[in-house]
Amino acid sequence: MVFPNSITAREKGCPRGAFLGLCEEGLIRGVRGGNYTKSKKNKIYAIKGVEILRENPALENDPKTLWQIVIEGKKTHNQQMDVVIALWENNLFNI
Repeated sequence: MVFPNSITAREKGCPRGAFLGLCEEGLIRGVRGGNYTKSKKNKIYAIKGVEILRENPALENDPKTLWQIVIEGKKTHNQQMDVVIALWENNLFNI
């Protein structure tokens, strides 16, 4: 289990919103597109992260740099790119 000693870390909305946003768009293998999240910003961040990884797969080893490229500004990374990278590394995208 990731973050076994921190309930708040396990229940963070941003990573969940990123994952559900990718599911919503039908980008995850085995998951039909649909309406899964209200988190529009995290969905956009995750989709952009996938697009950037397609262009530069070497960024799979650097979630903070990937985040900086995605966000184009100063906003704290809240593990959205960790979700994108974990899915990428496990070949779970429909691409």
